[in-house]
Amino acid sequence: METIIKQDRITLKSLKVAQFASEETLCFTATVLFDGIAIAQARNDGRGGSTFLHALEGKAAQLSDAEQFAKGLPPARFEGGITGQDDAPLIIDMTLDFLVDQLAATLHTDRKLRTAFNRDIGNKVLFIKSDKLLFLKGVRLKAIADRSAYFTALRARQCQPIVILTELPPDEAFALWKRYALSNDPS
Repeated sequence: METIIKQDRITLKSLKVAQFASEETLCFTATVLFDGIAIAQARNDGRGGSTFLHALEGKAAQLSDAEQFAKGLPPARFEGGITGQDDAPLIIDMTLDFLVDQLAATLHTDRKLRTAFNRDIGNKVLFIKSDKLLFLKGVRLKAIADRSAYFTALRARQCQPIVILTELPPDEAFALWKRYALSNDPS
């Protein structure tokens, strides 16, 4: 388990991942932004090597500033050490290329989660009950003509209150789905 780096000055855009080419590390290209301004292109070939950062034309000074900012961030801490089972955590000093790697991995994972969520929310009647994410087997959301009446009847059949995800704003539904879908509860 890793501690999440809290910062919002360095971000990525135009992330392109070649999952098929990702062996030891994530194979990707992206544009690095510092305070919202594009400053560099990032590239990792996915074979376990470093991420290469190339300043955009006229942005070498901003790239240097971003590198200094990254070095000032707290180190990354991976509980479980190198093997994931070690008693001592693995601590890695922060650098811009390491931060870019972490941002790319997080963005890529969030995209995959969003795809899975969109598939689920478009096909299933998803709801939260008793602090668990549930869905109705054999019921396709698209086949329900009068969702309001159906959801009212579904609520009436429950002993406890439920939250039906499709009734929430998309970002709120995704946050709830993500929280419950990623929990370690096997039920």
